[in-house]
Amino acid sequence: MDANDIELESKCENLMNIVVESRKRFGRACIDYDQKTLLMEHKLLNLQVETASNYRFKPKNTIPSIDEDSCKDLDDLFVEIAEKQKRIENLRKKLKNTHEVVMQLEADAVGRKLRAPLTADRMLAQAKSKKF
Repeated sequence: MDANDIELESKCENLMNIVVESRKRFGRACIDYDQKTLLMEHKLLNLQVETASNYRFKPKNTIPSIDEDSCKDLDDLFVEIAEKQKRIENLRKKLKNTHEVVMQLEADAVGRKLRAPLTADRMLAQAKSKKF
């Protein structure tokens, strides 16, 4: 082996030792961290922590009491609004159906001919107009 190979091998070995030492230190730090977190969790579990729901807070603004008459009036208003919305929807459906029927009648050529009164004079006029 020449001097370059020996020098390269020693550098590689040195770097591997550094990696091994850093892994050992990092592993110890992780173990210490896990132990500390477990210790803190146990301390928290042993404490009897009161929740915020156990405390009564005074509101900044008092909520006014709503009497039953105004609640009933509001409920009646909501029912009335719902009924009117249903009625409007029904009217929209009927209007759409009527519009479709009108469009069909306008497109119906046979129906238009049948609606015209049939008289002998009219039939003769139609026959003459077709000949010319």
